[in-house]
Amino acid sequence: MSALQETGPAPPRLAGRRLAGRLLTGQRALLGTTMSLLATTVVTAVLGLAFWWAAAHLFPLSQVGYGSAAVSALTLVGTFGMAGMNTVLIGHLARSPQHANGLLTAAMYASGLISALLASGFWLVTAVMLPGAAPYLHSGTDAVTFIAGSALTGATLILDQALLGTIGGSLQLWRNTAFAVAKLVALAGLAMLWHDQFGTSILAAWVAGTALSLVPVAVLLRRRGMRLAARPEWRLLRGLGRATVSNTWLNNMLQAPVLAMPMLVTGTLSAADGGAFYVASTVVMVVVLLPFHFTTALYAASAADPRGLAAKLRFSLRVSMLVGLGCVPLIIVSAHLLLRLFGAGYAARAAVPLELLIMGYFGSVLKNHYIALCRISGRITQAGIYATVSTAARFGAAVAGAKADGLVGLSVALLLVMTAEGIVVIPPVWAALNGRTSRPDRVQGPPRALSPEGSPNAGA
Repeated sequence: MSALQETGPAPPRLAGRRLAGRLLTGQRALLGTTMSLLATTVVTAVLGLAFWWAAAHLFPLSQVGYGSAAVSALTLVGTFGMAGMNTVLIGHLARSPQHANGLLTAAMYASGLISALLASGFWLVTAVMLPGAAPYLHSGTDAVTFIAGSALTGATLILDQALLGTIGGSLQLWRNTAFAVAKLVALAGLAMLWHDQFGTSILAAWVAGTALSLVPVAVLLRRRGMRLAARPEWRLLRGLGRATVSNTWLNNMLQAPVLAMPMLVTGTLSAADGGAFYVASTVVMVVVLLPFHFTTALYAASAADPRGLAAKLRFSLRVSMLVGLGCVPLIIVSAHLLLRLFGAGYAARAAVPLELLIMGYFGSVLKNHYIALCRISGRITQAGIYATVSTAARFGAAVAGAKADGLVGLSVALLLVMTAEGIVVIPPVWAALNGRTSRPDRVQGPPRALSPEGSPNAGA
């Protein structure tokens, strides 16, 4: 009888306790990963704002505008160069950590190569076919710095996200802290040695910080039995091909409007407007990154333990909304004062745009959670269509708003689109909160090694 009790189903009370324990463990995993990512955000946000504060005081506003546009272009190319591998690797390595060394190295090499090729194409087009679009990339020094920086950015972005499901967010914290400190030191040094009208020294400091940030990461990984220079497992990487293709489309559509907007502002309005907008949008992103990190952690936690999705989603949404209720009014009230820290020109040009853009926070919360739910349930195509439409709407609205009323008109248009993005996904998010999701087998089924089922949110 005792053997029968041991092998048979658990009593209802015991089963209930086990279920409650699993849900609590899932929330703890979600919170733990999110707190690591949040710590990364806090540290890098403070030091990142310090970087642009230093740039604002070391260089004219127009040079900051050109430099920020170049950094945005570099980040955009590096993001495209990831080719969806970062999001797929989170789920894969969470289920099969024994493949981390070779698979991660192969993904980093591949992303670096793709990013370098894309950067070369971007530079060639802007230098030859559209010389007025990006004057900050016309010299040979600009080109080499941009291409090398794009390759490094693609590889390090893969590294940041791929191991979330296995070792959590500590890797991101260490690398991004080192990155923020190194680029700030490099900026101070280059400001004394190198000045040009297109802010190339700002781009060079950014690239130098990215390269130096890999040093502490290599040390940290070696202590965990991993090596950045491990032999690439190309066969395993090829096995992810179909999943990375679908995620590439979605990731690019999510990141494009965020990263390309400073370039659009600089090209449509002026370099000074581009610099002011970049600083204002950086402040907004510091706040918006919280729900993004929660949804990234939501996927990582669901990949490791797919049970209790509704409870994790409820917890993530509640915290994200409460933070918004506290932070959004605070940013609105202090917008002018915050931008005055960078200079009077920034406050004069971007205080009202900052007040408008921060009100799009709540739409971003809903958008990020909807994308995460689509990834978890395997509805990548549906999410891709949504992201494509919203991206087209953002670009179209931004151009129309800029022509109508400059930077303020552009910000009003973006706020309207961001709000609409959140409103249209309320029904599916509400259904998921109540445990009604389509294709639940993708979340609740047993994990299978080297078989991609989804990936985390990758937008803002």
